[in-house]
Amino acid sequence: MVFELRRMKVADIPDVDNLRRHVRAALDRYPDSPRLRKAVATLEGESIDVLRVSDYNTKGLAGSESIADSGSVLTALTRGSGVSVGKTDAGGSFGIGKSVGILSSLVRTEFWTTRTPGSDETVFAGCTQLTTHRTPGSHDPRQLLGPMGTYTMISDTQDYHYLRDPEPLGPFTQRTEPGTDVYIVGYSAAPDDPGLEQVRDAMIDNFMAAIMRGHLVVEGMTDKGRWRLASDNLKHAIDSIPDPERRTVMQAFHNALLQTPIVRKDSRLGEMKLYINVDDALPRKLNTVVMRKPLMKVHTYTNTSIAAKYAAVLECSSPEGNRILRGMEPVRHDDWQAARDKENGKAVLRSIKKFILEELRSRVRRELGDEITIKGLNTLLPAELQIDGNPDRHGVRPTNGPGSERESASLQGRETDPEPVSNTGGKSVSIALTKPAVADDSGESVSTGRQRGGETKRGKHAAGISALGRSGDGDSVIDGGSLSMRYWFDARSGDYILVLRSRTGGTEKGALRLTAALDGAFGNYTPPVEEAADISGTAPRRLNVKEGAISNVKVTGKHPTRLRVRIKGGIRLQLGVK
Repeated sequence: MVFELRRMKVADIPDVDNLRRHVRAALDRYPDSPRLRKAVATLEGESIDVLRVSDYNTKGLAGSESIADSGSVLTALTRGSGVSVGKTDAGGSFGIGKSVGILSSLVRTEFWTTRTPGSDETVFAGCTQLTTHRTPGSHDPRQLLGPMGTYTMISDTQDYHYLRDPEPLGPFTQRTEPGTDVYIVGYSAAPDDPGLEQVRDAMIDNFMAAIMRGHLVVEGMTDKGRWRLASDNLKHAIDSIPDPERRTVMQAFHNALLQTPIVRKDSRLGEMKLYINVDDALPRKLNTVVMRKPLMKVHTYTNTSIAAKYAAVLECSSPEGNRILRGMEPVRHDDWQAARDKENGKAVLRSIKKFILEELRSRVRRELGDEITIKGLNTLLPAELQIDGNPDRHGVRPTNGPGSERESASLQGRETDPEPVSNTGGKSVSIALTKPAVADDSGESVSTGRQRGGETKRGKHAAGISALGRSGDGDSVIDGGSLSMRYWFDARSGDYILVLRSRTGGTEKGALRLTAALDGAFGNYTPPVEEAADISGTAPRRLNVKEGAISNVKVTGKHPTRLRVRIKGGIRLQLGVK
């Protein structure tokens, strides 16, 4: 698909003088219409913006323009109003979508060129939609014309005859391959999007899966430059989106489509696939995009019972599922509505939503742990929060009393919702406070052991387990500064679950060396790791453990790596990465 935006001479618009007469006549009937005033002013100028949308390797518009050919898709698109023909299991239909181009035109005019496989001629058609108005030049209120105008041979008053093999329209090249061109005359969004970047981002948003799999290539051509979307550069295009909010959302769904899908068979829909990206670094929950065989985004489903931040994609591309879901879509192709299929609608939507909810809960539980709540957690917060040592600038001093719903810099709001925390074991947790290492009375940092001049070395761990730190064997070691880690202790299995992410965005490979905090500070202590496995995929991958280091760990910038780690004795530690 190619989007091409060019500046064209108004004089090059086919039959432009006649078009001007009708637009002025419509304005005479409705003089207060700003849309019609804009149309008249546009046609009185010297040049006009025209957007051509072209597809290739497609079938074109079959059929003829004759009144007798009632099932022609050519007729449905060029002259139809409120009709939809040519439905297929693969995609949409022809007819309704014509209004999109008309509404995007300042002069309410659209042209088409189309060519079908095996044909040696190109068909040219045009359409204008205005308002009901008097015949140009007439003052008789009874001489009214309808709102639709068609570009055809006017000498034949009994049937329609479209132009064959036309000359190129303005600066655009001539159609010689099968497919269709849509010309939007007076493209209204041109001043705000001269480089078609908004079109590019919309194509990524709605057709990301199709582009990723090589089913669709999109190009943009303007006087400002060119761009291209294909499977080999989609990731770079997403990462280059200037709007950080939009870029983050697109990256999240792109990462979701890179995951191994969860597959389920349904009695009505056949095979369904669900791609899930759980990422607590996302700015918010992005929910689940759903699509069928054309791999176009249809709708977004929300799950209010899932508190985690995630982006997910549901795909149903089986022939039977695609057929049912296509019949449940309105003409805008932006929803699946049960009322459109009395036999299958309710059951189909129930099955889809159940599949999404069950798998989201399972994935979130596996990656983030069970969510529990602790009421009154805010009472454990410090009475005064200082940032940069300046309480007057950044401090928050809570006051006593019930407070109000509204928060301010000096008033603590009343607690309305419990704080969520993640934990995999049990339904309740106990809270223990430990005194952190703080500056002494002189203001100097606290130091212990050899840092204070002592000569003693740290002995065994308090639980009686000796440390295992020794010299390495020469294997590459992942730099702890390039990773971020979140972890929790699984009380049911006695293992630690580690979730690792690359801070650099690149891939980090090698041995992972863990450390643990003793007496409130991280030192050279290496916890005695017994076993480790990578549980990021569908099946665990056992990892070698030697001298306390976990070998063959791979952390990519695409999605988090999850490890299950067992430490000798099942001791509870505060872990870190060296």
